[in-house]
Amino acid sequence: MEQEDESDDDVSLISRSPSPKPRDDGMDIDKYDEYARGTPHEPITVDTKISSSNKGFAMLAKLGWVEGQPLGLSGDGRVDPIPFVPKSDLAGLGKASQDVRMIESTVSQRRELDSERQVKETEDQRRAREDSVVKRAAVRSEISTVLKAFYCELCDKQFQNVAQYDEHTNSYAHHHKARFRDMQATQRANLGNSREETDKRKEKERKREEKELRKIAKAAGIKMPKPPAPVAPPNNEPPPPPPSEPKPNGFKKSGWATVGSSSR
Repeated sequence: MEQEDESDDDVSLISRSPSPKPRDDGMDIDKYDEYARGTPHEPITVDTKISSSNKGFAMLAKLGWVEGQPLGLSGDGRVDPIPFVPKSDLAGLGKASQDVRMIESTVSQRRELDSERQVKETEDQRRAREDSVVKRAAVRSEISTVLKAFYCELCDKQFQNVAQYDEHTNSYAHHHKARFRDMQATQRANLGNSREETDKRKEKERKREEKELRKIAKAAGIKMPKPPAPVAPPNNEPPPPPPSEPKPNGFKKSGWATVGSSSR
């Protein structure tokens, strides 16, 4: 048993057997890469000609074409390829040349003024021009007359039809301006009423003060002149009666005079 255990200890867990030799089947890696890449494509541009190895060149040669000769049965075709310029904008074909022609035609000759054209026009042309001016003025006048019904004086806006006018009159902006106008009118009316009330209150206060002064003057034995008669209002209404003088309050005139002389 001990010998078997020792033999097991001599066995390594990692295999120490030699690796197998690579297969020698004659496969070349460079040739494989060349085969995988394939035949390189020949770059063809407008500036370079196709080579004789090109399939199209071979097909034309079979049909009797010789390099350097034009195409076609009559022999008057093109020899070189049609040149082209890559487009980098979104304009259509021929738009640039059209713009150039328009600019040249516009700048080459100055546009005549109305006064210059009127000098050159004939009598018939002048009459036709005047008639057209009169017709346009009549049409504008008629249009303005018709559109007066669709004019909002409050908002100072002109509309072209009934639908636009109704939409505006039912809008918040129109009603807001109408409410603002009514508010201003109410404020002006209230201001006028307040002024009238203030004038009445001042007149009442003046009369009360005048009445008190007359009482004091009468008690002191001083005769005050009567106030001037009020001016009649423009509507021919009778003037208000003058304020009545107060009755004596029991003091005699001589008594007040005695007091006045003694005080002196």
